[in-house]
Amino acid sequence: MEIPPGLIDTAAVLRTGATTDRIHRAFRAGQLVRIRRGFYVGTGDWLRAVPSQRFAWTTTAIARSVKGAVLCGQTAAMASGLPTLGTPPCVELATTLASRSGVRKAALLVLGGDETAREVRRTRSYPLRYRLITGLEPVRHGEFLCSGLIETTMDVIASAELDRALVLADGVARKLVADGTLEPEVPLYSLPAMAAGIAGLTSAAAQRRAERVALLASPLPESVGESYSRAVFDFLGFEQPLLQQVFTDGGGFIGRSDFWWPRQGVVGEFDGKGKYVQAALRGGITADEAVYREKLREDRIRALGHGFARWRWADLQHPERLRAKLLAAGLRPGAR
Repeated sequence: MEIPPGLIDTAAVLRTGATTDRIHRAFRAGQLVRIRRGFYVGTGDWLRAVPSQRFAWTTTAIARSVKGAVLCGQTAAMASGLPTLGTPPCVELATTLASRSGVRKAALLVLGGDETAREVRRTRSYPLRYRLITGLEPVRHGEFLCSGLIETTMDVIASAELDRALVLADGVARKLVADGTLEPEVPLYSLPAMAAGIAGLTSAAAQRRAERVALLASPLPESVGESYSRAVFDFLGFEQPLLQQVFTDGGGFIGRSDFWWPRQGVVGEFDGKGKYVQAALRGGITADEAVYREKLREDRIRALGHGFARWRWADLQHPERLRAKLLAAGLRPGAR
């Protein structure tokens, strides 16, 4: 996890021999937001920041101010560079003390009663949650100590909703395949450490949830949106499709589809904004050319007699929209 510029750490300022008088004056004037005692960002910076930046600032402030802090759960996933579906609801730290476990309310504070201050208070803040976890062997990622890869994965897939769990699990599968630890066609559940961790869960419901995600996880989805789509298919009652299917016609190679339901003859594509607006993902062609080529590819696949559905992020957030598009393409729920 990259720490966005703009975080003011008063302990670091004091170590340079400077004073923090100017910082405290700016805070009293409403020009700074205090994330946690001793940590500030400019009020304008906080309001302009996206949620992941605010979460990174908050996590950094907590990790620096809590001695021996070890991040766990989805917080550890973000800090170690694994994909997550949005930002976690709170910053999670592991503790071995039962008396310490629980949630501490967010310490975000801005002074003043003007509209800017009220807008800051309306933004999402992140409370601190201590979780009782024993036996962790922390791994360092940059300045953060985190639970290890398997521990983090187990933690999330045993407790999170399927969408968040599958986004992480697919990302872990990609990482392990890239590292040579996992074969591309082998489920995450086949890892002895993963199977042992699931078997060791004390809750039967958590065991079932984790096993299901570990069996479903795949390295083939290429984005958070594709993994998120797989979770929404499940929610809507559609069967899981084949991934990254290659299509050809008389003219040769057409391309790979994100999703393919062979028994129903339907192709699905998640249209993330990035592949049209980010030059690196367009392969050097213009955005207009990228849209044109996508249309030609779709037309060639349709000409094979297949149904075709495209959807965007907003359709995943409103599953009834995705359902309508899949139904219009000829896909039916419950088909096996």
